[in-house]
Amino acid sequence: MPISLLEQKKKQKFLLPILGVIILITLIVILRGFFKKPSIVPSSSISIGQKINIDWDTLKSPILETLESFDVIPPLSGSYGRKNPFLPY
Repeated sequence: MPISLLEQKKKQKFLLPILGVIILITLIVILRGFFKKPSIVPSSSISIGQKINIDWDTLKSPILETLESFDVIPPLSGSYGRKNPFLPY
């Protein structure tokens, strides 16, 4: 019994500094991210007013014209399921 108690104290002495280092690293990462100044993007890299051209002729290709649409699925008729699904059978 005393041997396991000594082993447990040795483990605690070893694990406590590791836990402290992990908490310290986590706090440093969080605080650096929180207090970091936002970087300023130069206005030359922002492009405003680009015109987007859509080629609608692609939708008229013969491959797309051969596609068929799905049939309309009618809604379920009658009752389905149980009134209370949580009751045992």
